[in-house]
Amino acid sequence: MKKIFLPFLFSLFSIMLIGQDYNIPKDYKFDTKESYSDYEPQVKETITWLLSTSLGKDAIKRSEANSFLMAWVGGTPNVTIGISPQIVNFIDKNPELLIPFIAGWTEYSLNDSYSKDQVQGNKAGVEAVVAFYLKNRGYLKKDGNVEKYAKLIEKGKLEDDIAKRIKK
Repeated sequence: MKKIFLPFLFSLFSIMLIGQDYNIPKDYKFDTKESYSDYEPQVKETITWLLSTSLGKDAIKRSEANSFLMAWVGGTPNVTIGISPQIVNFIDKNPELLIPFIAGWTEYSLNDSYSKDQVQGNKAGVEAVVAFYLKNRGYLKKDGNVEKYAKLIEKGKLEDDIAKRIKK
């Protein structure tokens, strides 16, 4: 009985966690350097929600979450994102992929002691874009640049490709 009950309980708990709703921070203010740090847990939650939620779901909530993330990224002294046209070559076709790029880079930086490594930051951003693109193909235009990145990821060559593009 115990062998059956524990997996059932774990499954039920997992479903409950997945079902919990994300709440966008309201009335946020970034007045000081410390205020940005105070919001880091909410930034991480926002990134998780943005990257895991389909483009076809909750458009208003997505817009509010995008605004919160961009307000935080635009002022935080702890995370620096470099947007290079050689890397973000997909935004002309699918401008909505810029948010997953910024989210991926931000998540990497927050989880890696505020790393400012340009290659690793770009890599994390591109990986987030590819995953988001593959999950949301029905809402996005076909993009050969993103698909090329997907192949580089499969071959384990994305980091080398990004390093070359940055040096150009």
